[in-house]
Amino acid sequence: MHPSTARTAAAGERAAGSVRTPLETRDDALVIGLLAAAVIGIILQITMGGIVRVTGSGLGCPDWPLCHGSLIPPLDYHAWIEWTHRTTGSVVGIVLVAALVRVWMRHRSDRWVFWLTTSATGLVVIVGLIGAVVVRTEIHPAIRTLHLGLAELDLLLAAGALTFATKGFRATLVMKAAKSEDRLVARMAWIGAAAILVALLSGSYAVWQGAGGVCSTWPLCDGRSFLPQSSLAWIHMIHRLFSGIAAVLILWVAHRTYRLPSASRALRLASLGAMGLVLVQVLAGAANPWTDFDQSARAAHLTLATLLWADAALVAILTALRSNDALALRGIRTNA
Repeated sequence: MHPSTARTAAAGERAAGSVRTPLETRDDALVIGLLAAAVIGIILQITMGGIVRVTGSGLGCPDWPLCHGSLIPPLDYHAWIEWTHRTTGSVVGIVLVAALVRVWMRHRSDRWVFWLTTSATGLVVIVGLIGAVVVRTEIHPAIRTLHLGLAELDLLLAAGALTFATKGFRATLVMKAAKSEDRLVARMAWIGAAAILVALLSGSYAVWQGAGGVCSTWPLCDGRSFLPQSSLAWIHMIHRLFSGIAAVLILWVAHRTYRLPSASRALRLASLGAMGLVLVQVLAGAANPWTDFDQSARAAHLTLATLLWADAALVAILTALRSNDALALRGIRTNA
């Protein structure tokens, strides 16, 4: 056999072996299931945190980690809302620890999954400790905003670990080639996701400063003047300004990523989801003053913002993601 032919055959065997390895995270249903449960749990926890905020249930359990000195709260509306929020966070922590143990045992060589899962697990502990401090003391709104921001960052880490564990939703769905326009759009996708997060946190900061309900009309603050008439109104309108900029930016990014010739089906679905969530979120934001800041409208606004942030981050991850599957890469080169 000619030496070059032998080398080619050996390379093909190594590539095929790398695909069939039993330690691939995309073949580990337990890791994928645990990470998916963690992502869903973090979204639910943030949603419950929003409900705690809008219903004024933050002191429903005045102590920590117990609730009125007991594992099970009394038959009180506010106590059960706060307890559910805390319990959801505890379950998320347990699920992430289980995922981390599995990754340490079976997938330490997969550095992205390893470090993202480790970081998500460590951060959920920090978020819980900050939450305990928030309960025990009257803290500046900036610290409460930091608490929410870290929870949103934990969602990013868990979603990133899940995405890399599935190798971009199976090798047949990865992007076909890396072109220069892909890299430009990938950078803009991260900027768009960051803009969504800034808008989200600015809204929470406005609420904690007491500026959440000072503008009774939409899109203007009082229906007459373009300029706010008080410092609280300025805080509220700055949030709307950030939200408008973020919405336009993420719509542009989602449109560009959807139209990329190298886009995977997963990326196109995420892009469509981002465009739809932007439109629904704008309506939810407008519904707040239209409904006189009804509790359900306020809670839905935060939940949709969290979903939009997660979707925008997923678009950014998938735009840059490349397959680690040798056979998939060979097929990509063939089809490019």
